Amino acid sequence: MPDLTSNFLFLAQKPEITYWLTPVWLLSVGIAIGFVLSLAMVLKLSILQRVPFFNSVTESSGRWHVLSLTLATIYLAMYLAFYYYSYGSIELTNNFLLALTFVVPTCLLIGYAAWVLTSKRMAGEISSVVNESFLWWINRVCIVFTIFALLGFLLAPFNGFGIVKFVDNPTEMMHSLGRMPYVGTTTIKKTIPPSDPNHSGDVFEVWFDGAELAAITVKSNQKLEISEEEITGDLDATNIYGIERSDTQMRISKQSTRIKEQQYNKLYVNNLGSGPADVELSVITEPVIPEVALIPAAATCVVLMYLMYLVFYALAPKVAAIALSTFKTEVSQPLFMLVVGIGMVFVVLSIFIPYNTFGEDIKLYKDSGLTLIRVLAIFTAIWAASKSVAEEIEGRTALTVLSKPVGRRQFILGKFTGISLAIFLLFVIVGLWFVIFTAYKPIYDGRENSKRVEDWVQCFNEAVFVMPALLLYFLEVITFVGISVAISTRLSTLPNFLICFAIYVLGHLTPQFLNSNLSSFEPVVAFGNLLAVIFPVLDHYSVETAINTNTFVPLEYTGWIVIGTLLYGTIATLVALVFFEDRDLA
Repeated sequence: MPDLTSNFLFLAQKPEITYWLTPVWLLSVGIAIGFVLSLAMVLKLSILQRVPFFNSVTESSGRWHVLSLTLATIYLAMYLAFYYYSYGSIELTNNFLLALTFVVPTCLLIGYAAWVLTSKRMAGEISSVVNESFLWWINRVCIVFTIFALLGFLLAPFNGFGIVKFVDNPTEMMHSLGRMPYVGTTTIKKTIPPSDPNHSGDVFEVWFDGAELAAITVKSNQKLEISEEEITGDLDATNIYGIERSDTQMRISKQSTRIKEQQYNKLYVNNLGSGPADVELSVITEPVIPEVALIPAAATCVVLMYLMYLVFYALAPKVAAIALSTFKTEVSQPLFMLVVGIGMVFVVLSIFIPYNTFGEDIKLYKDSGLTLIRVLAIFTAIWAASKSVAEEIEGRTALTVLSKPVGRRQFILGKFTGISLAIFLLFVIVGLWFVIFTAYKPIYDGRENSKRVEDWVQCFNEAVFVMPALLLYFLEVITFVGISVAISTRLSTLPNFLICFAIYVLGHLTPQFLNSNLSSFEPVVAFGNLLAVIFPVLDHYSVETAINTNTFVPLEYTGWIVIGTLLYGTIATLVALVFFEDRDLA
C-alpha cells in the first residue's frame, strides 16, 4: 500500500491540496450559512414566544386555523412570485405541478406549525430541542464545517502560511455568489423585416456582463446574422455569427464568440431571409464561478432540516417524544458507532485500492462506496427495528410505554421516525465523509497515472454528482425502515432479516427479470408485474449511470421517487399499525 503521508501531501502546500479542499470549502460555506440562518430562526421563535399576540393564537381553534391558512397562503404566494421571477411565466407543466405537490403541503405544515412554535407551550422548549439528541449531533457537524469555512477565509490572504490553503480566492467566489440573483435567462421575442444590404442590424436590448455569458440561443424562421456590434462593412467577419433557419433553438456557446469581459446592453440582428423573421433570442448568463450554486443549495437543505424537525416536534409532541427516545437508544448502541466507523474507514482505504480500470477507477470507487453505505444503512435499520420494536414487545417494555397517555399508533409512528432519524444521521456523517474523499480521488488517480489534475472543478464535479445518489439511497433505506417496523410487530430479528433480504433481492432483480428473454412468456410477465406491485422496485433508486457520467439526476425524477417512497412508506406504516393494533402485549 502506498505511503499515506506522501499521498495526502500534508507536509507542504501544493496545488493538489487546494484543488481537493476547495469543493469541501464551498460545501462548508453553504452548511455554515444554513446553520447561522437556523440559529437566527430559533432566536426569532424564542422572541416571538414572549409577544402576547403570537403566543396566544393556538388558544382559539378558529383563530389558529384562519391565521395558519393565511400564513400558508402568503408562503405559497412567495413561492409563485419567485417561480415567476426565475422563469418569466407560470405554465402548468409537469415539473410545475410536481413541485406544487411538495410546496402546498409544506406551506400548510409551516403555516400551522409556526403558531404552535411561538405558543406559550413551546416557551423554553425550543432551546432544549435544539441542544439535545438529534439536533445535538447535527449542531456539531455544522460547527465543524463552519470552522472549516472560516479557516478558508482566514488562510487565503496569508497563502496558507506556506502549509495548506483551503481555497485560492474566497472573495471572488463570494462575488459570484452575490451575482446569482442577477443571472439567468433573458428572452426577447421580436419580428423583424428583411434587412437591406447596408443595414446595421435591428437592436435587441439585453443587458449582460460578457464575463458571465454562458451562451446565446436563437430560434428563427429565417436565416439571420447576429453581432454584439453594429453590422457594418468594416466589421470583422469573426464578430458576426450566422444562424440558419430552424424550428428549434440554435446555441452559440461563449467559446465560439469574441465577446469581451465588459458590459453589453444590446445585440444586433439582420434578417437575411426573404420574409419577416420571427426571432426568439435568449441570453443565458451564469456567475463567473458557477460552482458557487452549491452554497445556497447546501444552506437551504440545512435550514429545511432544522425547520422540518421543529415542525414535527411542534405538531406531534407525543410521537416526537417516542422518536427522540428511540433515536437516543439506537445512536448510543455500539453497533451504530461500529457501522459509522466501518463506513468511514472503507471510504478512505478504498481510495488506494487498484481497480485496474485504465483510468476509470473513480467510477468503481463511487459505486462501491455508495453500495456499502446503502447496505450498512439497511442492516442498521433492520437491526434497530428488531431491537426497538420486536424486543420491546417481547420484553413487555412496550406495555409500560403504552400505559402512559400514548396510543399504539403514536408508538409505531414514533419508532418509525426515531429509526429514520438515526439512519439520517448515519447518512449525514458517512455521506459527507464520502463526498469529501470523492473529491480527493481524482488527485490520487492523477498522481498514479502521471496525469495531474489541472484545476479544482474536476474534483468538485466528482464530489457533487454523488450527492443526489446519497439522497435516493437514503429514501430506499427509509422504505426498508417501514417494512422492517411492520415485520417487527409480529416477528423476531432473524425472520425480519430474511424477509428484508428477499425483498431487497426481488426489488433489484424484478426489472432485469421483466427485461430478460423470459419477458415473452406471459406467466413470467404476470408474475413479474405482481412482484412489482407487491414489492418496491428498488432498481429505481439506482442511478449509477448518472453518477459515472457526472450527470445530475433530474429533479422531476427525484420528485417522483420521493412520492413513491412516501406512498410505499405510508402503506408499510399502515400495515404495521394493523399488525400492532390487535397484538397482545400482556
